[in-house]
Amino acid sequence: MKRTWLGHSTFVLETDAGAVLVTDPVDAGSGFDLPRINADVITVSHHHFDHDAVDRIGGNPIVKDTPQPLSVAGFSICGYPTFHDEVQGAKRGPNTIFSIEADGQRFVHCGDLGHVPDDATIEALKGADVLMIPVGGIFTVDGKTAWAITKRIAPKVVVPMHYAVPNLTFRLEPLDNFLNAAKADPAPIKIELQ
Repeated sequence: MKRTWLGHSTFVLETDAGAVLVTDPVDAGSGFDLPRINADVITVSHHHFDHDAVDRIGGNPIVKDTPQPLSVAGFSICGYPTFHDEVQGAKRGPNTIFSIEADGQRFVHCGDLGHVPDDATIEALKGADVLMIPVGGIFTVDGKTAWAITKRIAPKVVVPMHYAVPNLTFRLEPLDNFLNAAKADPAPIKIELQ
């Protein structure tokens, strides 16, 4: 399985057989250029401008934006309903965490998770091979909370996403907040930076 970060919360997962899944495609107005990509599947955690620019993705992809399980193109996808804020969606609405399995690996993409998930959701996500979690605060969990969630899920690898970068057109907190939390409270989890 090949994994490529294109910026913000957008990743490309490509199976050994060449099937392509894109997560939360970011819009051009957020400051990210996306290469022209053809996909078989797009997951959309929530319908905000910086996560659902499906028109930027070519091919004839299936758009997966609900929690119901789906198996397509070699991907097994299951969603977990969560919220984009700490008040059950009252500020920013719902969010779906997607667990994506392919080529014997499990990837968990948290979208714009805005709170600590309940125990049942944490338990369902435990032991993922790769966890992609927002760390930029303001609209999602902050770096310290993201690290606490990461420790509970205990993936082999965590990939922080959705944080301040120079080309971003709106304010988020820096990646350092997450890295400092991990340094202050270490765990045997590999942090992979993009």
